[in-house]
Formats: sequence, C-alpha cells, structure tokens
Amino acid sequence: ASNTHAPDRLIIVDMGGTSFDVCLLRDGEPVMSTEIQVADQPIGVNGVEVLSVGAGGGSIAWIDSGNSLRVGPRSAGSQPGPACYGRGGREPTVTDANLLLGRLGSHGLLGGSMKLDVSRAAAAFDPISDSLGISPQRAAQGVIEIVVANMVRAIRTISVERGHDPRSYCLMPFGGAGPLHARDVAHSLGIREILVPPAPGIICAHGLVVSDLLEDFVDSVRLEVNDDGMAEIGHRLDALVARARAWYEQENIMPQTRTMQIRLDMRYVGQNFELAVPLDTPDASGPSVDLEKLRSRFFDVHEKTYGYFNPDDPIEIMNFRLTASGRLFPLAEDPSLQASVSPPVPSRSRQVVFDGDVAVDCPVFERKGLLAGQHVTGPAVIDQLDATTVLFPGDRAEVNGTGTLLINIGEKIP
Repeated sequence: ASNTHAPDRLIIVDMGGTSFDVCLLRDGEPVMSTEIQVADQPIGVNGVEVLSVGAGGGSIAWIDSGNSLRVGPRSAGSQPGPACYGRGGREPTVTDANLLLGRLGSHGLLGGSMKLDVSRAAAAFDPISDSLGISPQRAAQGVIEIVVANMVRAIRTISVERGHDPRSYCLMPFGGAGPLHARDVAHSLGIREILVPPAPGIICAHGLVVSDLLEDFVDSVRLEVNDDGMAEIGHRLDALVARARAWYEQENIMPQTRTMQIRLDMRYVGQNFELAVPLDTPDASGPSVDLEKLRSRFFDVHEKTYGYFNPDDPIEIMNFRLTASGRLFPLAEDPSLQASVSPPVPSRSRQVVFDGDVAVDCPVFERKGLLAGQHVTGPAVIDQLDATTVLFPGDRAEVNGTGTLLINIGEKIP
C-alpha cells in the first residue's frame, strides 16, 4: 500500500557533515529503547533508538593497503572541510564527489553565498583516480556508491535484521546531505517513496525549539503478575502518576497539552530480556489495570515480537515506566503554501552525472519558488538554502500544502 499521503511507517535518516543517523517510525511512533549506549557504555535511559555510522558530506575517501577505495569514518569536518570549500582541505570527500558529478553545483551552498571550487575537488581526487587508473568522475561515482552502501547497511541493521521490510516504508531524509543521497539509498533498499521536509538542513534545530518537554519516571522492582500482586502494581502506578503531575506543576506545563504514556517492562519468569508493554493513558482518576488485561497485553506484544506466547507460564514486571510530556507555549500553525496549477520554472541548468560517465543537462529549481500542487519530473535538481534534492530520470516530485516534497521513484527497482 502507498504511504505517500499518510505515512505512518518511516525510515528517518539524518546525514550531515560527519555522521549518518537512522531510526524507524512505526504506526506513527518512533521506536524506543532502554538499551542505548554511548561510547560502548550502556546508559539505561529510555530514548529514541538511533543508529549512527561515519558517513557524511565530509567523509574522506582513501585507498587502503589492498589498493581498494574506502570512504570514512574519518571526516574533514567543517574545518578545513572538503577540498572544494577552499579552506585548506586537500583530501577528497563525499561533498567533492558530488560536486564533480554535478549533483552539487559551483553556484555553491547557502543560496550561492558559499561558492564551491570544482578545480580543487578535481585535484583532491587525482591521487585516487591515478591509483585506480580511472577518471576523477568515475572515482567520484565510486565514492558515492560506497557511502550509499555504508548507509544502506546501517538501515538494514535496524530494519531487515529486526524483521522489518524496508520496502513497506517511506524514506524521510534530512540534514544538509540527506536529500542529496536519498534517492540512491531508497533505490538500493527497494523503497519507492521519499518525503523531503521543507527545511531539511535545520529540521533538528527547529524540532528542538518546538518539541514538547519530556520527563521519564521509572520504578524498578521485580514483581510477579498474579492476583496477589495486583494491589502492589496499582499502588506503584498511582505513585508514578503522582510524580508526573507534580512535575507538570513545577515546570508550568500547559494543562491542555499534558499527556502520559505508561509502559511496563515485562517478561516470562526466567527470561533474560524484557518487553515494553504499553498501558492505557491514565484518566483524571488515575491509571486502571486488571490482571487479565495486563496478561493479554503482554501476550500480544510477545507474539508480535517472537511469533508466539504461552498463556500458562508465569509473568513478571521488572520496571514501571511513565513518560510525561507537555508544552510550555502554544505551537503556531505552519502557514499553508500558496497553490498553483502552472508548471514551475527552473532558474538555471547544469550537467549532472547519474550513472556511468555520461552527464545529463538538468534544470535546477529553487525550492522557495515551488508552490503547492506543482510537479517536477526528473532529471532535475532542487536547490534551497540548507540542502539539495536530486531527482533521477523518471522520478516525480509533488509539492504538498505544507511545502513537503513527495517523491515517487520512477525507475523500476527491486
């Protein structure tokens, strides 16, 4: 089924200068985990499950001891940055590769205020092309293919390896380099639809400003789920809710924005790992749960996760978790984009290499000039202040009422 108009299953990727971060959104909710690690150390805090790999616009291409081309994880960062920035960088990067292929233009970044030097990018690729005996453009193509393979491997880790078929998801790229590589990534995974938000390069900063406040409350205890334990379960849930309500008052959270989510970390007695079992949102009188409903919820989650459940084995709770959320200030509505039925007009054109060594003349559109209802058919490039989106031949992008680009991949893919 198509996810274009109401995507509730998203593979969300953020590609900046140094890293590539990916997470899944299922049924409109991000996948959460209590097994997050920082520098290989478990921190035991509930959070969005994000996998990061060293793949970004500044990732450096290099030749290993076997004379094979590699990309990353070392990055040129912002200083000195890619060679084409003209800030002293001399090593070839993913950004330099995109410039040599025309996917980025010498017109530059940041609305043209940051020029890119093609000659410096070509000079940086000379050692690689000489070592491999290929043209700088073909070397650049190889760099893009490798960095895409690294990104695809990361996506497979949190999707295919956990039983999720990426072909049933929609890809949402952001970060300065995300929309630039989204099509290659989607093609490799068999994904047919891409959503590019209005301001992909600053969406993380924007989200930090407008997102709700969240506070997690945890009560750890080993408590068997049976008739004798229900009174204790109810008491602990009431105590968590009371703590959350006190936090609301302390932080001056707007009453109409207050929400609570309760999850119990449950397992069969003797299991090594728990499953997060959601409970109903507590009402004004507090949380309510009965034994049969609690057991039924656990069985449902266990069956979805492992494919089976045993109704006769004893169950226990290891943690009571409550996430309280709310807002300090009203969130302004995003203004609707002006609509138009006339085709958009490109601002310029440039030569872009999509496959092989043959460049194609592509129109370049300014995203700020695209109106709701307009369509762009590839090959084409859509430039904006904070990102660049590439449409391959046959791809079709539609602008919706919020300014989001809805891209359908036209080429037949696996």
